[in-house]
Amino acid sequence: MINKRIEKLKARLLLEQPYFGQIALSLKPKLNENIQAFSTSNNTFEYNDDFINTLSDDELIFTLTNTSMHYALDYEKRQGNRISWLWKLAQDYAINSLLVKNNLTAPLVVNHNIRFDNLNAESIYEILKDEIDNQEDLKDNLKHINKDAKDQKTNIDENSDLQNTNILKKAKKYGDLPLDIEIVVPNINKGKINWQDELNELIQHTMKFDYTLIPPNKRYMQYGIAMPSLSANIVKIAIAIDSSGSINDNTLDRFLSEVDLIMATFSNYEIDLIIADAKIQSHTTLYPTDILKRKITGGGGTNFKVVFEYIDQNLFDIDLLLYFTDGQGKMPKDIYNFNTTWVLTSKEILVPFGNIITID
Repeated sequence: MINKRIEKLKARLLLEQPYFGQIALSLKPKLNENIQAFSTSNNTFEYNDDFINTLSDDELIFTLTNTSMHYALDYEKRQGNRISWLWKLAQDYAINSLLVKNNLTAPLVVNHNIRFDNLNAESIYEILKDEIDNQEDLKDNLKHINKDAKDQKTNIDENSDLQNTNILKKAKKYGDLPLDIEIVVPNINKGKINWQDELNELIQHTMKFDYTLIPPNKRYMQYGIAMPSLSANIVKIAIAIDSSGSINDNTLDRFLSEVDLIMATFSNYEIDLIIADAKIQSHTTLYPTDILKRKITGGGGTNFKVVFEYIDQNLFDIDLLLYFTDGQGKMPKDIYNFNTTWVLTSKEILVPFGNIITID
């Protein structure tokens, strides 16, 4: 069955090319005998079974990767007022050049030309459009298509930046960047990683991940592939929330929203949530599936030392302390035996030890 063949090849791609494999994993194969070859929409890979049967396994891997990259790069949102069919052709040339450079085996009939090997889709589009402009018999048709396309919304920079960030996050999490990926995604090495990304990455690094074959990843066992499962020990985090009088309601709500997001993002954790100003107001231990209560007490001055002393005397095996605060208060002088990261509302604050993440 073709669907099983596709799933097996996606597993193989995941082993051989982890970056491309992770992107291809989300594609859902679906038979469609009303098309000649294949197409993708809404993360679905639709195919004609007669066409798929003409492809070798390597060629089918190339086809799946091409399709998933079109989806991942979200080219449609970057189209702007470009001609639709010509824009799709340009992006296809750019993606196929990338895949060929990364040693994927292209089918005999694909849109690939070595003259486009070091160009992104935007540059290829301009070349193709200029070539069409120079052909007299296509000029009038081109003008008509351009006129129809003028009403389309353009959001190229915004959507490109968003996609670049997502692609970069996938690459960092699942493997090295493919060769020349920066050509297809021009800003991939310049993309801004916001403070939430820094915070999530910090927690990921704190978690002790390991690959194990006991038990194996069940998803691919049916295809005879024993892939390792990614397991993680429980990460023990202390999170301190500054509830002093200098923290307004909006900032406090922002702090709590970040705790909510941490709980939603990670599954293996034990969080000791400490609310404090000049004294400890409350201490709650949170586990997966718990609901964060947003009723906070405080409003006095700030003495950060009480939080550190409380953790040192009452909590054990803490992997990380995250302290959400505006930094206004009495700082501790001693260095404690747990990693500390201050999540601050200003870049102007100086801390005696630990790392700093500044809320934008």
